[in-house]
Amino acid sequence: MTINIKGYSFCLQVPVFFFPNFPQLFVLSNFPFVQKMSPPSKIDESFTDIGNTSTSWYTEIKSIEPGVKHLTDSFFTKQKTHDIQFRLNQLRNLYYAVQDNVDALCEALSKDFNRSASETKNLEIVGGLNELVHTIASLHEWVKPEKVTDLPITLKSNPIYIERIPLGVVLIISPFNYPFFLSFSAVVGAIAGGNAVVLKQSELTPNFTRLFSEILTKALDKDIFLAVNGGIPETTELLNQKFDKIMYTGNNTVGTIVAKKAAETLTPVILELGGKSPAFILDDVQDKDIEIIARRIAWGRFTNAGQTCVAVDYVLVPKKLHDKFITALKKVLNEEFYPKLDKTDKTYTHVIHDRAFTNLSKIISTTKGKIIVGGETDPETRYIAPTVIDNVSWDDSSMKGEIFGPILPILTYDKLTDSLRDIIRNHDTPLAQYVFTSGSTSRKYNRQLDQILTTIRSGGLIVNDVLMHVALINAPFGGVGQSGYGSYHGKFSFRSFTHERTTMEQKLWNDFMVKVRYPPYNSNKDNLVRVSQQGYNGKVWFSRTGDVPVAGPGRFFSSWNSFAGVIGLLTEFITNKQ
Repeated sequence: MTINIKGYSFCLQVPVFFFPNFPQLFVLSNFPFVQKMSPPSKIDESFTDIGNTSTSWYTEIKSIEPGVKHLTDSFFTKQKTHDIQFRLNQLRNLYYAVQDNVDALCEALSKDFNRSASETKNLEIVGGLNELVHTIASLHEWVKPEKVTDLPITLKSNPIYIERIPLGVVLIISPFNYPFFLSFSAVVGAIAGGNAVVLKQSELTPNFTRLFSEILTKALDKDIFLAVNGGIPETTELLNQKFDKIMYTGNNTVGTIVAKKAAETLTPVILELGGKSPAFILDDVQDKDIEIIARRIAWGRFTNAGQTCVAVDYVLVPKKLHDKFITALKKVLNEEFYPKLDKTDKTYTHVIHDRAFTNLSKIISTTKGKIIVGGETDPETRYIAPTVIDNVSWDDSSMKGEIFGPILPILTYDKLTDSLRDIIRNHDTPLAQYVFTSGSTSRKYNRQLDQILTTIRSGGLIVNDVLMHVALINAPFGGVGQSGYGSYHGKFSFRSFTHERTTMEQKLWNDFMVKVRYPPYNSNKDNLVRVSQQGYNGKVWFSRTGDVPVAGPGRFFSSWNSFAGVIGLLTEFITNKQ
């Protein structure tokens, strides 16, 4: 089966830190397999710019099926990944492989889209290595079986627990925008879960993808890892293979294709998509806080030239604060962040490819709003200056879909309820939403905040800051509705890449306790089964009308009726003559 995306070349992606909006090309790489159980050293070969058009490093299509089959066969026959020590050693190898090649990875991304080393290190590598170290430190706890409690009395003598078992071979499809973090975090979680991994990185960052594929291939056991690089033909062949789970990060169009293809073989999928993530400024914001808010919003929009899945996509500001906010935003951008910015600046990231540049330039040229900051573009270098568009309406070109670039629309509102209704109508379920207030940061004491949180469903939410929830190493990160499903990061990556298997160890000597389940049936047996299964001696603490107590049955009720239930069960058992 071939994938047909009308004219788009697409790259399935997976942000751990931020997700692209553009359809992209799948990429998978084919480097010599080298098992290396000791800490890897730096890549020896000199690093050269391979350009954006070269395909010489793509995986041969004919090698994809045998490569995936090798991982599948190895997983089931050699069973290496079931051993916790093996997993930890592989994760250790990953740590040193990255540590030894930080400068080369930064250089590669600089060549791919003018990404500064500071941005790569601070936004990707530091967080990725931190999550890896946390995983290594915690894995022994995560793998422990979880005891099942609140069992019927007839089962209390049996060990019943939940164990997390590896899924098998998983496919991770990662993006261009944060290519290290979004690949690395998922690979770490998959290996921690005891899986074999096929990694497809974006072809839109060819220098990074080639280098990182080589680093990972040399660091990891050849029986558990395969990198595949290429375009649509290679990706199509890859998706024709059977996997035990697929993780994709990117846009809805390609996400739908991946989900449909996976459904053919009942393969579960994690989708990390995107959407237009709003930033609300509430009308309780005080003058002393406006510049701080402007600074945080500007950073959350223009970091990585706006190519961030959870970037602030637009701002909703009350009319009474509009002028003050605009003044503060101009000051932050023109005087603090980018006082001398132009296309030659090596600290400002450029747009990833020509199609993205064209789409973003069109937004700027066709907007009905007023450009108050930026607007400059350069097609040769794909440079787009940080651009702010004021007086924007919901039908503006900047509000049609996720921008995924350095453009920030500003909308004003009179009533918060009207804005909430507009969001639901136009851009429901964003990947993130942000709320800025000078009042309480607790929804319990802030009526407007509670109204927003109740009305708008979102993958994540931050009050008085932006982006930072993505860096949390042990909290779930994921979307809802149109922004995706499934979650990962730290322990939640481990959970996503394992199966919860309930295990019960029954005894043979206790058949006298369970023989009431066997035919022939009669009323005495039925009554004994009922008494053995019901909780609280069949009593309830709630009536037919009124509110059900939020706190549950209460300690006295629970203790007394549970005791009465045990006595009733023993009585039924003794008096049962069957």
